[in-house]
Amino acid sequence: MGPTDPLGAALEQSLFREVNERLRYINEGFGDFVCECANGDCSEHVVMTQVEYEDVRRDSTHFLVTPGPGHVFPDVERVSEENDRYVVVEKFGEAGDAAVRLDRRRSGSVE
Repeated sequence: MGPTDPLGAALEQSLFREVNERLRYINEGFGDFVCECANGDCSEHVVMTQVEYEDVRRDSTHFLVTPGPGHVFPDVERVSEENDRYVVVEKFGEAGDAAVRLDRRRSGSVE
């Protein structure tokens, strides 16, 4: 598994998304969220509001990542939105399908 493996990338990012699901309950208004990039060695954080986070989470194929090199993997995702604090990537193809299946919000497991 790795960033260029569609299923591996979706799984890696879904694990980081689960961490952020827990952090959203701790953060009030503005907060630190972990970068959801497919690089398993990444430990960077993204500062954003709860509203911004919820905007990203509306689509199961969207993930938030840190701006800069090494966080976007064009073979499995494309940039959907970006600003100076974070980038939203959209998984496509097999990786997109896996991201939807792995989204616990869609299955009702996470509020």
